[in-house]
Amino acid sequence: MTVTIKDAEIREHLRERSVATLRRRTYISGVMTALCWLAITFAAVPLVAVIYQLLRRGIPVIVKSGFFTTLPQQPTIFDANNTGGVSNALVGSLAVIVYAALFAVPIGVLMGVYLAESTSKFASLLRIITATMVGAPSILMGLFAFEVVVQQMHVGFSIIAGSFGLAVLVLPVLATATEIAIRNVPSTYREAGLALGAKPSTTSLKIVLPAASTGIVSGIILALSRAVGETAPILLVIGGAYAIAWHPNQAASALPFQMFQDVQSNYPSLQNETWGIALVLVGAVFIISFAARLWAARKKKVQR
Repeated sequence: MTVTIKDAEIREHLRERSVATLRRRTYISGVMTALCWLAITFAAVPLVAVIYQLLRRGIPVIVKSGFFTTLPQQPTIFDANNTGGVSNALVGSLAVIVYAALFAVPIGVLMGVYLAESTSKFASLLRIITATMVGAPSILMGLFAFEVVVQQMHVGFSIIAGSFGLAVLVLPVLATATEIAIRNVPSTYREAGLALGAKPSTTSLKIVLPAASTGIVSGIILALSRAVGETAPILLVIGGAYAIAWHPNQAASALPFQMFQDVQSNYPSLQNETWGIALVLVGAVFIISFAARLWAARKKKVQR
């Protein structure tokens, strides 16, 4: 009988403790949920405000006749709204990104493979340098391109100088994305290749690398989408020509460069044009990022 009473007391004590614990956990969960929603609200307010301003002030600019197809014009006191278009900046931005990709993608992917496969001290040092360069100010890449390409190589202000600056900017991002993608490949893939008698290099190139291709391609697209809107690396070296140019040795304009020039103008029409350029840049980055994530999701679904 005594044992039965003690068991009942223990069960009652545990029940009271569990009720108190549940009440405390429910309260803490409610508080943390409210704080999370508050943080989301604080983060969403400026984001929604920026998008609203971009749409409100940018759409009237980009729907203007000739915005994407004509060259920029200089307003005058007789025609203050004669701003022209941004066709030269569109072609220049596309050329800069393409040449930067040709520079950075092969080197960045190979560097990422080396960082993922090697355990040497040099690889550890290179990994630290890569992590440091990811957080470096982007204007530093412009100064580096100006010193190396414009001054020392005597190429001058050109598309290739801007591409070099953007390539150096996205190179550590590509290397990091490739390393993460390769490390996420299950070790059984590599073990299976080695068990079949394949060399480590063959296993990496023909088994591990194709398995990590989804993450690598997504990293490449996201890195290049970041480069689309960068101003600092090209501001000092691209030249800012008003004509359409795509040759590597030619001076050219770009959308971020054009926006930087327009915002300093004394004409309100040119200042308003910056909203249209900003909307184009944000739209391009959004489309590229969304396409990369959609492609990666479908690729993973197919692999499963």
